[in-house]
Amino acid sequence: MFIYIKKIEEASFAADHLQNPVNPGNQMILVFYRSYFSTAIYTGYSKNAAPSYYDRVTDKFIPKRKWSEEMKRYVQECENQVPKAPFRLKPTIFGYIFILAFIGFFAYLVYDTVKPNPYQQERVSKLSETMNGGDLYFGRFTEKDPSTGTPKGSGFRWFKIMDAGQESLLISKAREHSTTAKTSMEMNSSDFEQETIPMKIKGQESYQIDLVSEDGSLEVTLTEKK
Repeated sequence: MFIYIKKIEEASFAADHLQNPVNPGNQMILVFYRSYFSTAIYTGYSKNAAPSYYDRVTDKFIPKRKWSEEMKRYVQECENQVPKAPFRLKPTIFGYIFILAFIGFFAYLVYDTVKPNPYQQERVSKLSETMNGGDLYFGRFTEKDPSTGTPKGSGFRWFKIMDAGQESLLISKAREHSTTAKTSMEMNSSDFEQETIPMKIKGQESYQIDLVSEDGSLEVTLTEKK
């Protein structure tokens, strides 16, 4: 980033009554300089003005290490009379645009994080609906040995409700299934097996529906309704 810096003379005071430590007899002047800086985004001034003693004859500054105690005290007397900086830091027009864009970007991130997800709300509301024949649901399944309860396989697929009662229903499984997690959009939802399986509703919440077959060989958790 390009930075422009310059020194500005803020105030000057005659110091003829002080002894010049470098060239005795030469008159001096006490000058206070303030730094001004500018970038594309902001401009500003240094908080404190820096004092310097200037030899009027040689046109050179007196090194600070050679200042006498009287010269230091005179600086303290005069620095209270130096005008204060107009401002410390002020954005440019481009700086204001940058700040507004920065605030807007983070405001968008916060809003995007906390705003309701329409798809999630719709999916939740649909899972709360009464199950009817012809409804399509996506979810995960676990196949078990009905006699021992030992899992035999699991995966994800679509299910079709063939008939629905209050606590029991008949479902048909989609022919395509996946043993690894896939989204519902990646799975076929139009081709189903002819066989139907009697199921019971274990529980129906706003976020999922749990089913179990009457013989205990199949457990299904439905997480999305089409």
